[in-house]
Amino acid sequence: MSSDNPPPGGPPHAPPYTPPQAPQAPQPSQPPRWAWWVVGIVIPVVGLLVTVLVGRPGSSDGRTVESAPTPTRSSASAENAGQGQPAPAPTKRAEPDKALFGPEVVDADTTNSGSYIELDTAEPIVSDSSLKGADIIFGASLGDPNLFVPGSGSMLAPLPASGATPTADECAQAVEDNGGYTSNVKRGDRFCLMTDKGRVAYLVVVTAPSTGIGKLNVTVWDTPAV
Repeated sequence: MSSDNPPPGGPPHAPPYTPPQAPQAPQPSQPPRWAWWVVGIVIPVVGLLVTVLVGRPGSSDGRTVESAPTPTRSSASAENAGQGQPAPAPTKRAEPDKALFGPEVVDADTTNSGSYIELDTAEPIVSDSSLKGADIIFGASLGDPNLFVPGSGSMLAPLPASGATPTADECAQAVEDNGGYTSNVKRGDRFCLMTDKGRVAYLVVVTAPSTGIGKLNVTVWDTPAV
Protein backbone atom coordinates (compact mmCIF):
# COMPACT_ATOMS: atom_id res chain seq x y z
CA MET A 1 0.00 0.00 0.00
CA SER A 2 1.12 3.44 -0.82
CA SER A 3 1.88 5.94 1.88
CA ASP A 4 0.11 8.66 -0.12
CA ASN A 5 -3.35 7.48 0.88
CA PRO A 6 -4.72 9.14 4.00
CA PRO A 7 -5.30 6.96 6.91
CA PRO A 8 -8.81 6.06 7.56
CA GLY A 9 -10.49 8.26 10.09
CA GLY A 10 -13.79 8.86 11.82
CA PRO A 11 -16.69 10.88 10.52
CA PRO A 12 -16.29 14.59 9.90
CA HIS A 13 -16.74 16.93 12.93
CA ALA A 14 -20.20 18.66 13.21
CA PRO A 15 -20.55 22.34 14.46
CA PRO A 16 -21.38 22.82 18.19
CA TYR A 17 -25.08 22.50 19.10
CA THR A 18 -26.94 25.74 19.92
CA PRO A 19 -30.46 25.36 21.47
CA PRO A 20 -33.19 27.36 19.73
CA GLN A 21 -34.28 30.57 21.51
CA ALA A 22 -37.93 31.19 22.32
CA PRO A 23 -39.48 34.03 20.38
CA GLN A 24 -39.68 37.28 22.41
CA ALA A 25 -43.03 39.01 22.85
CA PRO A 26 -43.20 42.43 21.23
CA GLN A 27 -42.65 45.28 23.68
CA PRO A 28 -45.88 47.30 24.33
CA SER A 29 -45.80 50.73 22.88
CA GLN A 30 -45.69 53.58 25.44
CA PRO A 31 -48.66 56.01 25.32
CA PRO A 32 -47.83 59.54 24.30
CA ARG A 33 -47.19 62.01 27.15
CA TRP A 34 -50.30 64.11 26.44
CA ALA A 35 -52.54 61.09 27.26
CA TRP A 36 -51.47 61.28 30.93
CA TRP A 37 -52.63 64.93 31.07
CA VAL A 38 -56.05 63.96 29.76
CA VAL A 39 -56.41 61.17 32.33
CA GLY A 40 -55.40 63.54 35.15
CA ILE A 41 -58.18 65.97 34.15
CA VAL A 42 -60.97 63.47 33.41
CA ILE A 43 -60.74 61.54 36.71
CA PRO A 44 -61.42 64.60 39.01
CA VAL A 45 -64.24 65.77 36.75
CA VAL A 46 -65.94 62.37 36.86
CA GLY A 47 -65.56 62.26 40.65
CA LEU A 48 -67.15 65.72 40.98
CA LEU A 49 -70.11 64.72 38.80
CA VAL A 50 -70.71 61.57 40.86
CA THR A 51 -70.65 63.60 44.09
CA VAL A 52 -73.19 66.10 42.74
CA LEU A 53 -75.55 63.43 41.44
CA VAL A 54 -75.44 61.45 44.69
CA GLY A 55 -76.12 64.58 46.76
CA ARG A 56 -79.24 65.56 44.78
CA PRO A 57 -82.67 64.84 46.35
CA GLY A 58 -84.23 61.71 44.90
CA SER A 59 -80.86 60.33 43.79
CA SER A 60 -80.33 56.68 42.96
CA ASP A 61 -79.68 55.70 46.60
CA GLY A 62 -83.47 55.44 47.02
CA ARG A 63 -83.80 58.08 49.76
CA THR A 64 -86.09 61.08 49.22
CA VAL A 65 -85.64 64.23 51.28
CA GLU A 66 -88.99 65.78 52.12
CA SER A 67 -89.21 69.41 53.26
CA ALA A 68 -91.24 70.20 56.34
CA PRO A 69 -94.65 71.72 55.52
CA THR A 70 -94.97 75.47 56.07
CA PRO A 71 -97.39 76.11 58.97
CA THR A 72 -100.52 77.97 57.97
CA ARG A 73 -102.43 80.53 60.03
CA SER A 74 -105.05 77.93 61.00
CA SER A 75 -102.45 75.36 62.03
CA ALA A 76 -100.56 77.98 64.03
CA SER A 77 -103.76 78.97 65.81
CA ALA A 78 -104.54 75.33 66.56
CA GLU A 79 -101.04 74.86 67.94
CA ASN A 80 -101.41 77.91 70.19
CA ALA A 81 -104.76 76.60 71.40
CA GLY A 82 -103.23 73.22 72.15
CA GLN A 83 -100.53 74.93 74.19
CA GLY A 84 -103.09 76.91 76.17
CA GLN A 85 -102.08 80.25 74.60
CA PRO A 86 -105.04 82.44 73.62
CA ALA A 87 -105.07 83.87 70.11
CA PRO A 88 -104.31 87.62 69.94
CA ALA A 89 -107.38 89.82 70.11
CA PRO A 90 -108.22 91.76 66.92
CA THR A 91 -107.19 95.40 66.93
CA LYS A 92 -110.08 97.67 67.70
CA ARG A 93 -110.49 100.49 65.20
CA ALA A 94 -110.93 103.96 66.59
CA GLU A 95 -114.48 105.22 66.12
CA PRO A 96 -115.01 108.77 64.81
CA ASP A 97 -116.07 111.43 67.29
CA LYS A 98 -119.83 111.74 67.60
CA ALA A 99 -120.86 115.28 66.72
CA LEU A 100 -123.50 117.18 68.66
CA PHE A 101 -124.33 119.09 65.48
CA GLY A 102 -123.45 118.84 61.80
CA PRO A 103 -121.73 118.86 59.58
CA GLU A 104 -124.40 121.23 58.30
CA VAL A 105 -124.40 124.53 56.42
CA VAL A 106 -125.36 127.60 58.46
CA ASP A 107 -126.38 130.87 56.74
CA ALA A 108 -125.25 134.22 58.12
CA ASP A 109 -125.62 137.78 56.77
CA THR A 110 -122.11 139.24 56.45
CA THR A 111 -123.25 142.83 55.68
CA ASN A 112 -121.52 145.48 57.81
CA SER A 113 -121.11 144.17 61.37
CA GLY A 114 -122.31 140.73 60.23
CA SER A 115 -124.03 137.97 62.20
CA TYR A 116 -123.43 136.63 65.73
CA ILE A 117 -123.41 132.85 65.97
CA GLU A 118 -123.96 130.88 69.19
CA LEU A 119 -122.71 127.24 69.14
CA ASP A 120 -123.35 126.14 72.75
CA THR A 121 -126.99 125.33 72.01
CA ALA A 122 -128.62 122.23 70.51
CA GLU A 123 -128.44 123.96 67.11
CA PRO A 124 -126.51 127.10 66.15
CA ILE A 125 -128.34 130.36 66.78
CA VAL A 126 -127.68 133.17 64.29
CA SER A 127 -128.57 136.77 65.09
CA ASP A 128 -128.04 139.99 63.15
CA SER A 129 -127.50 141.94 66.40
CA SER A 130 -125.31 141.60 69.44
CA LEU A 131 -126.07 138.19 70.96
CA LYS A 132 -124.99 137.45 74.51
CA GLY A 133 -122.84 134.36 74.63
CA ALA A 134 -122.09 134.36 70.87
CA ASP A 135 -119.00 132.35 69.99
CA ILE A 136 -118.11 133.84 66.59
CA ILE A 137 -119.05 136.81 64.40
CA PHE A 138 -119.18 136.37 60.61
CA GLY A 139 -119.15 139.81 58.95
CA ALA A 140 -117.40 142.36 56.72
CA SER A 141 -117.28 145.50 58.87
CA LEU A 142 -113.86 146.49 57.43
CA GLY A 143 -114.72 145.60 53.84
CA ASP A 144 -113.27 142.08 53.74
CA PRO A 145 -115.25 139.10 55.05
CA ASN A 146 -113.83 137.90 58.34
CA LEU A 147 -114.43 135.79 61.42
CA PHE A 148 -114.07 137.48 64.79
CA VAL A 149 -114.22 136.09 68.35
CA PRO A 150 -116.27 138.33 70.70
CA GLY A 151 -114.11 139.60 73.55
CA SER A 152 -110.98 138.97 71.42
CA GLY A 153 -110.30 135.61 73.02
CA SER A 154 -107.70 133.39 71.33
CA MET A 155 -110.23 130.73 70.38
CA LEU A 156 -109.95 130.62 66.56
CA ALA A 157 -107.23 128.59 64.78
CA PRO A 158 -106.74 128.43 60.99
CA LEU A 159 -106.10 125.05 59.35
CA PRO A 160 -104.33 124.17 56.08
CA ALA A 161 -106.50 124.64 52.99
CA SER A 162 -106.50 120.90 52.27
CA GLY A 163 -106.41 117.81 54.43
CA ALA A 164 -108.59 115.35 56.30
CA THR A 165 -111.39 116.50 58.56
CA PRO A 166 -109.89 116.97 62.04
CA THR A 167 -111.14 115.17 65.12
CA ALA A 168 -112.38 117.02 68.19
CA ASP A 169 -109.06 116.43 69.93
CA GLU A 170 -107.10 117.67 66.90
CA CYS A 171 -109.22 120.81 66.72
CA ALA A 172 -108.76 121.50 70.42
CA GLN A 173 -105.00 121.02 70.03
CA ALA A 174 -104.92 123.39 67.04
CA VAL A 175 -106.63 126.11 69.10
CA GLU A 176 -104.22 125.57 71.97
CA ASP A 177 -101.19 125.72 69.67
CA ASN A 178 -102.22 128.44 67.22
CA GLY A 179 -105.31 130.20 68.52
CA GLY A 180 -106.15 133.80 67.60
CA TYR A 181 -109.22 135.99 67.67
CA THR A 182 -109.76 137.10 64.05
CA SER A 183 -109.00 136.17 60.46
CA ASN A 184 -110.00 137.32 56.98
CA VAL A 185 -111.74 134.51 55.12
CA LYS A 186 -112.48 133.28 51.64
CA ARG A 187 -114.18 130.28 50.14
CA GLY A 188 -112.55 127.00 51.18
CA ASP A 189 -110.82 128.31 54.32
CA ARG A 190 -110.98 125.99 57.36
CA PHE A 191 -110.90 126.83 61.08
CA CYS A 192 -111.15 125.23 64.51
CA LEU A 193 -113.02 127.12 67.23
CA MET A 194 -113.34 126.64 70.99
CA THR A 195 -116.64 127.94 72.41
CA ASP A 196 -116.90 129.81 75.73
CA LYS A 197 -118.39 126.64 77.29
CA GLY A 198 -115.61 124.36 76.08
CA ARG A 199 -117.21 122.83 73.00
CA VAL A 200 -115.11 122.39 69.86
CA ALA A 201 -116.29 123.47 66.40
CA TYR A 202 -114.94 122.88 62.91
CA LEU A 203 -115.84 125.63 60.39
CA VAL A 204 -115.44 125.50 56.60
CA VAL A 205 -116.17 128.67 54.61
CA VAL A 206 -118.59 127.83 51.78
CA THR A 207 -119.23 131.40 50.59
CA ALA A 208 -117.93 134.70 51.98
CA PRO A 209 -119.47 137.75 50.30
CA SER A 210 -118.79 141.30 51.52
CA THR A 211 -122.54 141.85 51.63
CA GLY A 212 -125.40 139.38 51.69
CA ILE A 213 -125.64 135.82 52.88
CA GLY A 214 -122.46 133.93 53.66
CA LYS A 215 -122.38 130.22 54.40
CA LEU A 216 -120.36 128.17 56.91
CA ASN A 217 -120.28 124.38 57.07
CA VAL A 218 -120.34 123.77 60.84
CA THR A 219 -119.56 120.71 62.97
CA VAL A 220 -119.77 120.91 66.78
CA TRP A 221 -118.42 118.35 69.28
CA ASP A 222 -118.76 118.15 73.02
CA THR A 223 -115.86 119.09 75.30
CA PRO A 224 -112.95 116.70 74.50
CA ALA A 225 -111.98 114.29 77.25
CA VAL A 226 -108.80 115.33 79.01
